[in-house]
Amino acid sequence: MLKVYLVEDDPLVAQHVLDTLNEAPGIRCVGHANRLGIARIDLPQCRPDVLLSDLGLPDGDGTELIGELSHAPAIDGVWHPHILVFSVFGDEARVIQAIEAGADGYFLKGCTSEELVRAVEQAARGESPISPAIARHLLKRFREDGFSETSFRDSGFSEFGGGGGDTGMMDLDEPSRRDHEVSAREHEVLRLVAQGYVSEEIAERLLTTPSAVATAVRNVYRKLQLGQRARATVQAQSRPGWA
Repeated sequence: MLKVYLVEDDPLVAQHVLDTLNEAPGIRCVGHANRLGIARIDLPQCRPDVLLSDLGLPDGDGTELIGELSHAPAIDGVWHPHILVFSVFGDEARVIQAIEAGADGYFLKGCTSEELVRAVEQAARGESPISPAIARHLLKRFREDGFSETSFRDSGFSEFGGGGGDTGMMDLDEPSRRDHEVSAREHEVLRLVAQGYVSEEIAERLLTTPSAVATAVRNVYRKLQLGQRARATVQAQSRPGWA
């Protein structure tokens, strides 16, 4: 049974989410909090597989809880939840901040019940559910960080397969040259997500597997988080008195 814990202060939204998930086969909501303080107390006892959290809460920002859980050691060396943001906040700054804090996925409210259940199931499998609008924010972020369309074209990668003399099957699991730089292949997956394609459709277009597509999106999230840690380290080293 997939266990989910919900952090949501709007009672109508909370009831809809709880009903939707509890009615889905194989999913059970093991707790609900309308405040961060309550969630902090409940989570170690409930130990859900997935934390589904809003960001704007009466006693703080859900990003605080995400950061705390992401950097805390696993309880008993075992439990550590997958974190899925479920919010009305779709502006770029909030999206990037939540992902950099450690969110495993980001989905906007207003999605269908089927999309919500699918996102929770994906998060539980270690994937990174992503709305088309969120993918567009990530594409914009990476363009600002220096990923140009020219470098993408010059990489030898085409929409329906790899460049050079390969067989056309994409190796999305191949590590990038630098841990915090998005690859041309990951960029292409994001572009198709932003256009509204789901993993199975992207896999068909790119001659690969849905699992490889999911890995590409997860790698993008991970690189954002690594990039944030690298920037934080540089900032700390630049402060007077750092040794």
